[in-house]
Amino acid sequence: MDNWFSIVPFIIAVVIAMLTRQVLVGLVLGLLIGSFSLQPGLASTLSKMSDYILTAIGDRDNLRIIVFLYVFGGLVGMMHVAGGVMGFANQVQKRIKTEKSALLVTWATVLVTFMDCEFRIMTTGPIMKAVKNTINVTRSKLAYAIDVSTVPVIVLIPIATTYVGYMVSVVAGALNQATIDRSAYQVFVASIPFNFWAIAMVAIGLFAIITGRYIGTGFKASSDSVSREREKEEVHRESIEQELEQVKPKAMNLVLPLLLLLTATFYLIWQDGRSKGAKSVIDAVQQADATQAMLIALFLTVNLALILFLLRKEKLSELMFHFVDGGNQLLMAIILLVLVWGLADMSEDLGFSTFISGTIGTLLPRVIIPVTVFLFGSLIAYFMGSSWGVWGLLMPLGVSLAQATGASIPITVGAVFAAGSFGDFTSPLGETTVTTASVFDLPVVDYAKAKLPSSLAAVGISAILFVLAGLFL
Repeated sequence: MDNWFSIVPFIIAVVIAMLTRQVLVGLVLGLLIGSFSLQPGLASTLSKMSDYILTAIGDRDNLRIIVFLYVFGGLVGMMHVAGGVMGFANQVQKRIKTEKSALLVTWATVLVTFMDCEFRIMTTGPIMKAVKNTINVTRSKLAYAIDVSTVPVIVLIPIATTYVGYMVSVVAGALNQATIDRSAYQVFVASIPFNFWAIAMVAIGLFAIITGRYIGTGFKASSDSVSREREKEEVHRESIEQELEQVKPKAMNLVLPLLLLLTATFYLIWQDGRSKGAKSVIDAVQQADATQAMLIALFLTVNLALILFLLRKEKLSELMFHFVDGGNQLLMAIILLVLVWGLADMSEDLGFSTFISGTIGTLLPRVIIPVTVFLFGSLIAYFMGSSWGVWGLLMPLGVSLAQATGASIPITVGAVFAAGSFGDFTSPLGETTVTTASVFDLPVVDYAKAKLPSSLAAVGISAILFVLAGLFL
């Protein structure tokens, strides 16, 4: 099918996600309607939809990402119950004396908590929240210091994060859909310098912490009221969190596994790249199968960490329970991934890339493609609040537009990642916003409003840079 209807599933997915504030609902409806257009009839449509989902799950590269996410969540769960998080928290608190030192220590902890946004917030947040009792600093400033070093930082790191696998996968899906024969990982790495919003946001955040000058007035003490509308958790989740608060602190149960994971990942990437003829470290990173290297490093880390924890008198039954519980907490992200992959495969059958090339691609000059994708994506991302959802929805569109107009693919990919990062950080619906506000007992909407001026400043800077990049690169 090679007509205007090929873009309808994407439009429906975006609109429904914005109206319902549920990305999952939008993706399911988009996939359902696209499947119906290919095979009308209730049974035929559902059969076609299930085929796309099963094909997405069965793909070897996709399956590696699914396994990585689940096992990584399991490792985090084991480190929690082994006292690694609690022990690290106790060590950090000893080094905090003033407001600036508290905020800088918050940033410094990114060196060992950069793998995942939720992991960083849930490990660093309680530590810094406890600091509020001894240091005269507002909760909103502490929350902001953590928040601005989650998504804006993590999306710029090319290895050893839960984001890398997903980001590479959406690039791969978009490249395959547009029949572009390029390495998805290499395109992802090349796009990092063009994630102008993340880079600008990191600079703005560090400037505010070092100088004490924040953009906007939302970080004063008057904005530090306690939220009375915190998210309610299920009873079994509350009991698990209470159990984790009572574990014996053992900082090395966090530090050693993370050092092993990072070291093994770097070594395996270098080794794989060298086996493919790479002459330098940079060449090795570009040529290596990073996803496979990260997965092997993770398996190695989990097994050695389990042995370490058992030698340090941890109970095997508790370690296994929290391994499964940690993995289960990433199931929603995994489901989202599968639906995005299915939608990308379906769009190819509908002739999406051909439609974009023959219509929209002929109307827009290539120099404004990156900035257009960024601004349009940022608007959608603010209402959706999901970086992963926006990346999955817009990456095929962005890559197809870049190919059709001759615009730079790495710059356009960077624009898509920048837009999704903006929404995740800025939107009141963003997971990092909700999680951080909840940890620090802040009203979610008020906290989101406090972050908005600095985030919009980064949008303005990014828009200018994308225009310049489109003109000169």
